[in-house]
Amino acid sequence: GINAEYGTLGQALSPVYSTFMVFRVLSGVGFMITSVCSTYCSELFPSSIRPTCFFIMRVFGAVGTFTLAAVYKFFPSWQAIHLANAILLFCGLICLLLPESPHWLLANSGPDAATAVLVRMARWNGCEEKVAEGSIKLDAPTVPKHESGNVISILRSREYLVVSLQLFYQWFLLSVLSYGFIYMLDSIAGDLVVNFLIMFGISIPFSVLTATLMTYIGRTKTGVLNLCVVIVCCVFAMIPVDLGSDWTFERIAIVIGSNWGTSNQWMVVLMITDETLPTSVRTTGAAIGSIVSRVGAFIAPFLVHHAQSISFFLLYGLYIGLSLLGAALFWTIPETKNKDLRETITQEEKDSEKL
Repeated sequence: GINAEYGTLGQALSPVYSTFMVFRVLSGVGFMITSVCSTYCSELFPSSIRPTCFFIMRVFGAVGTFTLAAVYKFFPSWQAIHLANAILLFCGLICLLLPESPHWLLANSGPDAATAVLVRMARWNGCEEKVAEGSIKLDAPTVPKHESGNVISILRSREYLVVSLQLFYQWFLLSVLSYGFIYMLDSIAGDLVVNFLIMFGISIPFSVLTATLMTYIGRTKTGVLNLCVVIVCCVFAMIPVDLGSDWTFERIAIVIGSNWGTSNQWMVVLMITDETLPTSVRTTGAAIGSIVSRVGAFIAPFLVHHAQSISFFLLYGLYIGLSLLGAALFWTIPETKNKDLRETITQEEKDSEKL
């Protein structure tokens, strides 16, 4: 978070391009806090209300993006954008006041530290009588040294290696689709603020739907459904029908596909990643996913530009193929709805052997 703050502020005040890029790299490292936020919420809230919490994060993200668009509307310069980012990030340092994740404390500091945080949280919420002294019993998991945040520990377990690769593909696919759709949309209403208002105004109802589906039918089925929406939208986008003005089947399909099929799919992918990987490697897995998604974001505009220059249908054909593969892989990921978070890979393997 501090890296992101200093990096963004440095970008706003950079006198030359070389300095700007140095601070850009610094802020890029800091902005990986996005995956940390989802992991924190997953470890803090129970499975039943986790989709609602992710929806609330989604709403705040939409408000933040719209705020930056409004800033650019009245102060049209890249320095103003980065300065506004720095101010918002400074306000975000309030996160330092939040309690540490009980799951992380249990694995790294022992049951006493985790219990103390749970008691403090109960007092904040007026439930002190329910956590009388000694009423919370926690057993600290034994975390092998080779599992403590080590990438190699994921590779050691065949089961986790397979499911991790499936999850990382979803991160990559979503970046390719999301940034590709944004690149193609260019302008919807001709006004930057109105564009974002339309995009995120449409996005919120779809976010409600996605959170509801994750709660009732599960994470896996919701993820597959969202990718099927992308496939259907890509098929409709290839229909050359002009509806008047700037609206075509292609543009309408992209708006729906980007808001329902991809933007809200991030909620599903972030959540199922956190719920699948145990505490000992959860943040490591999320960090790898974030890196993979950056690769997808880098590829997206080049893919759009070169594919469209060859054929109108090539790009959507590629999107359909990638999404079909993504849906097939997502279907094989074990459902995590109502599943307790695991603390170690060893614990998960032992429980699987008992079954």
